[in-house]
Amino acid sequence: MVQLRHHQQNRIITLMPNRSANWSQTKKLMAVMAFFVLVIALAWMFVGVWMFLPFAGLEVGLLAFLMYRVSYSTYQKQIITLQGDRLMFQAGVYYPVRACEFNRHDLAVHTIEPKLPLDQTQLFLQDARQRIEIAQFLNQDDRKVLLEHLRAEGIHVQRDLWWRQG
Repeated sequence: MVQLRHHQQNRIITLMPNRSANWSQTKKLMAVMAFFVLVIALAWMFVGVWMFLPFAGLEVGLLAFLMYRVSYSTYQKQIITLQGDRLMFQAGVYYPVRACEFNRHDLAVHTIEPKLPLDQTQLFLQDARQRIEIAQFLNQDDRKVLLEHLRAEGIHVQRDLWWRQG
């Protein structure tokens, strides 16, 4: 998801992954799935096949761990702030962990076009000193929206396959 806000003289572009379920919905889904797995394992235990019980516990634990990791990764956020002749980039999950600052006049957005139909365009903020990949978690349509917002703000976009249309 790409959001553009105007705050005083600043333009703030916020990038977030599309989230189909929040953490409370994910916990409810985990509880329902754990209930069914444990009911089936307990039924087998009462029949006399108790070996299903530890594996059901392992399955529920692994399911909970994986669903937590996936849900955690959907809370990533990247913030691009355009202030006068500066561009500030911040990235993190709950608070900024990584921050960089660019001179807007030396900055370019470098794109690497997909080689295969299912690949996505890679986007990099790049100047003479640093190069940072952005929007790794966005889908292709959201990446195009981001590029349009950056072009509208006067940021130069360099395409690796500049001779192609699109």
